[in-house]
Amino acid sequence: MLDTLTGMYFTVDDLDGSYGTGQVVRLAADGIYFVRFDGNEVDLPLELASLGEMLETTDDGYKLWRFFDTIEERDKWIEWLDAPSKPRVISLVRPSKD
Repeated sequence: MLDTLTGMYFTVDDLDGSYGTGQVVRLAADGIYFVRFDGNEVDLPLELASLGEMLETTDDGYKLWRFFDTIEERDKWIEWLDAPSKPRVISLVRPSKD
């Protein structure tokens, strides 16, 4: 069985707008992984997640789980995600035709 998720870092969105972070620790069984969420002080994996859960999307088609090869890539994503949006000025007046 091909295992491409072990060692990957992730973010997982919650429906309330918050998100969790962690790492896929290892394959537990066919299509089921041990994952460790950040903030857990215990060295043993505490959660099981299935591929079905990891592939879930919202009603609008947005992925809930995002995977990253390195913690730096994940942190860059989080930094972009948490950055306040910069307002843009858009002219709503059409230029006059001379």
